[in-house]
Amino acid sequence: MTDLSALQRELGAIETIDDPALRRQRSRDFYWYSPILKRQLDAALADLVVVAKSEDEIVATLAACHARRVPVTVR
Repeated sequence: MTDLSALQRELGAIETIDDPALRRQRSRDFYWYSPILKRQLDAALADLVVVAKSEDEIVATLAACHARRVPVTVR
């Protein structure tokens, strides 16, 4: 299990979202148009959302996640 608090601390000023309702909202795209994807993804929920605002923030986020072996889904 990953210590998401430690990841958030490392990311520092990079915006992160850990509120469950906002994570659920941000974990959704238009997958429900597909009956197959709806069954597979309906219960899926991001553990943490990072709102990177620059290329440098993306690089820092990916480096921190890689160091902790945290999978990343790009939206």
